[in-house]
This record gives sequence, structure tokens and C-alpha cells, in this order.
Amino acid sequence: MNRRSALALVAIVTAVGVTTRSTDTAGRPMTVDDLMRLRTIVDVKMSPDGQRVAYVVSQPAVERNVHETALFVVAAGGGASTRIAGDTPIFTPALPAPRLRWTPDGRISFLGAVNSRPQVHVVSPAGGRVEVLTAAPQGVVTYGWSPDGRTIAYTTSDAATPSPVIHAGAPSPPVRLWVKAAVPQRVKTVDQTPRALTPPEHYVDSFTWAPDGATLVYSAAPTVGFTAPYYTRLYQVAASSSAAPRVLVDRSGMNTSPQFSPDGTRIAFVTTDERLGLIAPRGLAMLTLPQPSQAPVPAGAIRRYPMNGAWIGEMLWAPDSQSLYVLMNEGTFATGAHMFEMPIVRVRLDSGHAERIVEGPIVNYSMSVSRDGRTLAYRQVEARTMGDVFVRDVATGRATRITDANPELGGFALGTLVPVSWRSFDGMEIFGLLLTPPDRRAGQRLPLLVYCHGGPIGGVTYGIFPQFMHTVAQVDPYPVEAFAGAGYAVLFPMPRGGSGYGEDGHKAIINSWGEADYRDIMAGVDHLIAQGVADADRLGVLGASYGGFMTNWIVTQTSRFKAASSSASISELTDLFYLADAGAVMDEYFGKPWANRDSYTRHSPITYVERVTTPLLLQHGENDPRVPVVSGRRFYEALKALGKTVEFDLFPRGGHVQYQPAAERASMQRNLDWFLRWITP
Repeated sequence: MNRRSALALVAIVTAVGVTTRSTDTAGRPMTVDDLMRLRTIVDVKMSPDGQRVAYVVSQPAVERNVHETALFVVAAGGGASTRIAGDTPIFTPALPAPRLRWTPDGRISFLGAVNSRPQVHVVSPAGGRVEVLTAAPQGVVTYGWSPDGRTIAYTTSDAATPSPVIHAGAPSPPVRLWVKAAVPQRVKTVDQTPRALTPPEHYVDSFTWAPDGATLVYSAAPTVGFTAPYYTRLYQVAASSSAAPRVLVDRSGMNTSPQFSPDGTRIAFVTTDERLGLIAPRGLAMLTLPQPSQAPVPAGAIRRYPMNGAWIGEMLWAPDSQSLYVLMNEGTFATGAHMFEMPIVRVRLDSGHAERIVEGPIVNYSMSVSRDGRTLAYRQVEARTMGDVFVRDVATGRATRITDANPELGGFALGTLVPVSWRSFDGMEIFGLLLTPPDRRAGQRLPLLVYCHGGPIGGVTYGIFPQFMHTVAQVDPYPVEAFAGAGYAVLFPMPRGGSGYGEDGHKAIINSWGEADYRDIMAGVDHLIAQGVADADRLGVLGASYGGFMTNWIVTQTSRFKAASSSASISELTDLFYLADAGAVMDEYFGKPWANRDSYTRHSPITYVERVTTPLLLQHGENDPRVPVVSGRRFYEALKALGKTVEFDLFPRGGHVQYQPAAERASMQRNLDWFLRWITP
């Protein structure tokens, strides 16, 4: 790392362990530049002995156009954080991917960049020399330590065969599971040769070591791509022999993310329970490890824990092997007024009883637990924060925040973010979040910006960037806190079709995008007008991906909005089926275009393009695989030919979102300026 990059991290180092508040921001609203200086904790891991926590902090550096990332260690009881491995760049292909682990002997490992490839590094928590353990030619995707610490397993793709032509539909290089001695690359007295455990036809996406170190269980699909997780099976393979893998779970649908219980008798995994497609809930399942002669496991021997249709985000075994901690969307603890939360839930495996152990209007990520099970560490995000590391005493429930990654937030005048609800056209209760300016006066009607979420099965949470708190948040093209600081209210509606209403809610928009979901959103707008919150003459609408579709749809259906911004913009639904990497999504919602032509046409915004009267800003990444840029270009050219007010921003090297900080800032500032131009706050 060069000296300029090292200097950029000084702000991170000084902020993480400090609780004093900045005085140069006292009382003023946040700007786009303020938002670009905020830091995100992207990974958290508790040490096995429960005494320390390692975590990684990332901050955009606009001038260098990179996300600067740093590794810290802090005592579990709190105190000053210590930065380690400062001269080793953590792997950041687009966004940071550190993959933090504690080794069995108490060191910290992570993915660092070596010649732009991710390789496993290890360092003492006290700092000192950083060692490189792998030299995978294509780089390491994920990895795990054997229980005795002598072997490291990792996944990596095979090299592609050079060719002057790319054949559509040709198989991608396989992603296989490998093992090697867990010694530094510089050590020449130990055999460094890695050994593949899985065949080329298995595209491995996750794995787990057995507690005795003799075997590994992995999930694999017969292909890669957006739909590959829905074709995963579970396999078991010996760690030290050349025996072929045996299948454990051989059934359709998603069967992934296996985790051995600490006692080695059971395996937890995520499953759609033999169902294919985006709408199927990703639930928790358990199997008792069979004898070799009994594999594969009979379907009846797999126990499901439905929790009212919960979608499992993360899971973690309690050391007693009798329960699991899970992070979940949907289901028992994340529907209705709680749909903006992502709670930590403990599931008792014998009884199936589930209890929420972290309460309140919060979102949690990145769980880990001490070896004795007494202490949990995780990232917790509250309504007006970017999230910090919390440590929880499992027995007492007492939780302590041990970092302050963004102390300057306390000096700003921040908006207020609260849940709201309203009745839609058919009486269904619809929920959303409402952000209001910090200086709103009682009874004051505000200009209202309606932020439509992505998905369709997407949603918003608490946090400074409510749609993107799970990652480096500045990928959000819309600076909602800066909107609030400028005097706008922002409504984040959660219409049916998205998260929070269970599988029936997801199915409610099959073959009907832009119908009930549109009416849900407009009912929310009317509700805020009736409540005296919103000014009916100063309305704006915005969104990206599915939110971009909804924005385009709204401006073709009504002239009530004075300005609109659509990012990753969908105007013609067949574009997604034929040209996107996720064309199967359109098949699930609308079927094949040639078999359902009228519906594809009827639900495409471009069909009604001549109705648009709202000034519209379109933004698109040049290399967006999910929503092809042609869909945004198509809408722009039609609107321009019709003499409508439309502008189009194309971000070179941009994807479905913008990963480069210079583009992130440009997108946010452009959107703020666009609404200031058309709607006076």
C-alpha cells in the first residue's frame, strides 16, 4: 500500500475507538460529501476465547476512487481499537470481501489482495508479520480452517481455456473445493501442493468442516449463474483421501450453506424445500448425519423449521449443539410493523421453539459466538446510524456497543425515521418508513419524495441508507439523509410483492407488476397528504432496479409527480427475459414472452411512454448485467423523440449499482440537484 493510501485511513483509525463528537458539524444537516465520508463495518468475528473481536471497516475515498478498508481488534469489553495488518490490502474487487476468520490457535485470517487476486492471509491479533497461505491462480472465493488448524480448505475456480470466441451457453470453469497445508507460502520445507476434493462438474458454493476434521460437507450446483443456488445438492467428501464424494441431500431446489453441529452429529442448511424460484422461502432445515450405507438422506429424514415462512440470512450453531442462532427476514419475527427489522433469533432444535433475543427497531448482521457460548458479537444498525459492533452476554441479555465507527454523526442535525402504515385500495394494511427533515415544524406540509425499493422481493431497513445497510451503503444512488437535510420528506413504501407480507404477498404481483403494488404506493402518498405531512403539489418519485421499473411505471400512469429519477431503469419487460443474467425471474412472474405477449406489453412502461409529463432523470451503469442498459436507453430515446423532459446519465464501468466512489458521489449529487431543480423544498 502506498503512502497516500495509508494516510487516507487515518480518519478510520482515529474514529473507531473514540466516543467524542465532532464540533464542526454541530447542528447542520448532512451533505452528499458528508455521506461519502461515513464508514461501514463490513465483517465482525468474535475470538474463540471470547476476549476479543476482530472487525473490518470500509470508507470510500473519492479522490483515489477506491474503498479504503482496515482491520481492527478490540477487547470484547470495549476500549481502544487497534489496527493491524495495515500494509496488506484487504481484497476489494468492487466492495470489500475480507472473509474474517479466527484460527484454532488464536490468530486472525482474512482475504488480502496479491497481484489483484484474493489469497488467505493470517496475522497475530497483536499485529506483526502478515503471512500469505494460498497461491490459487484464480484467487480464493471462500475458505475455512480444519479444527486442528493444520489444513485450510478453500474454493477457487479453474482457469478458463483461452479462446478467440465465446460460445453462448458454454460451461464456465468449475468452482472446486481444495485443501492444502496451512503454512505460509514462504515455507519451502512443507509440501505446498493443493489437492482438489471435488469433481469438475460440481460448482461448489459453500462448505463446512466436520468437527473431527475427517470430512467436509459442501453444497454444489451443476452450473453457475443467477439461478444456480436453486439447483444445489449437499455432498460429503473425505479430507485426506481420494474417495469420491457421496451425496447427502439429492433433491430439487436450494440446499446450501451447510454447517456441522459442534458435536458432529447434525448438519443445518438453508433450503427451499424442493421448490425452485425466487419466491420460494429460504428456510432452515436439519439432518442427522447418516451412515455411509444410508446416503442420500431420505426426504422424510430432513426436518424443517418453517417459522411462518422465514427467510434465513445467516445461521450460527450454539456450542451446545442444541440450538441455532439465525438472522432472518419475513416469518414470525419480521413481518407487519417489524418488517424493517432483521432480528437475531434462537431456534431450539428439539422443540422447534424460536425466540427473538435482540429486541427493538434494529437490523443485525455478521454474528459470531465464543467457544463457550457465553458471548455473541455482531453488527447492529439503529435508525439513524451506520452500525457498530455489539457484544451480548447470552445469559443476561446485556448488550454493549464496543465501537463508534462514525462519531461525527452525533454532531449533525439528522432527520427522523419512523415506521408508518396505511390502508390500501382493498383494505390491506401496507407499511413503510417515513424520513422527515430535522427542522420540521409542527403542522408543516413537506415536499415528499417516494423511494421505491428494488426486488421485487426487496425492502428497506433502519439506518442512514435504508435500502443498503447490508453492504457498503454508498452504493445507494439516492442520498436520502441529504434529501431530508434539504427539507424533503422521504417515504419508503413496502408494497405487496416485496418483503414483509410472506409468500402470499410475494405472489400477489405475479403477472401483474404495476397493478396492486402501484396502488399500494399511491395509497401511501394519499395517506400522508391527508395526515398533513405531504404537500400534494410537491411530489417526487425515485427508485432503482425494480424501483426503477416502478418509477417508470408511475410516471406513465399519473401526472401528480413533479420530478422523477429512475436508476437501473426497466422500461421493456422482455429486455429482462432475453438480455439479463436473471431472465428466469421474468419467467417466474410472467412466463415466456412468446406465450404471454399481451401481458408483457401491458405491464411495460414503454407501452405508455406518450403519457409521461413528469421530468425524468435516467441513470444506468454501462455494464449492468441485471438490467441491461438498453432498457434505459430505449425509454430515453422514446421520451426524447416525443419532446418530453428527460436526461440520461451513463456510468462507464458501472454495474447494477455504482461501486467506484467517484461514481457513487456523482450519482448521489446528481439526484439531489435534480430534485432541487424541480421541487422547491
